[in-house]
Amino acid sequence: MVEFALAIPILLLIVVGIFEAGRAIYVYQSISSASREAARLGSGVGETSGTPAYLNCTAIRDRAVQLGSPGNVTAANVLISYDRGPGTSSLGNCPISAATIALGDRIVVQVTGTFQPGAPMPIFRFPVLTFTTVTRRTIVKGVDLGWLPMLASLEIDLAPAETE
Repeated sequence: MVEFALAIPILLLIVVGIFEAGRAIYVYQSISSASREAARLGSGVGETSGTPAYLNCTAIRDRAVQLGSPGNVTAANVLISYDRGPGTSSLGNCPISAATIALGDRIVVQVTGTFQPGAPMPIFRFPVLTFTTVTRRTIVKGVDLGWLPMLASLEIDLAPAETE
């Protein structure tokens, strides 16, 4: 009985620590997914109300906030910028002029969130963790198919088809 009384606090500490570590990994994964999905949205083809996807800052931030909610991500924690590729300087932050973006430029989405421990542990205090993830994706602004002789006269319409 005395052995059980001595062992149970250590056992409970280990079990609660495992749960908290699992939650921390879950929060990190949600912040990573938020960055990745927001960059994917911003790099895609299409327009919303006449605005290209890569210039729709509100939609990109909203996607990151939605997916990063377990990590307490807010719109202020989402930074959107553009560059010309690895090793180049930033072209600017969102919003930016469409004329500034050229074929082959990248969107860079940085999302920062925090992990707040949920279980109080008297012996070991689990720290508040801040996670930051950055995703870079090439913007699909246009595709030149003229270099293929067989496709030189082919026109591709990326507008959605009308439904009846």
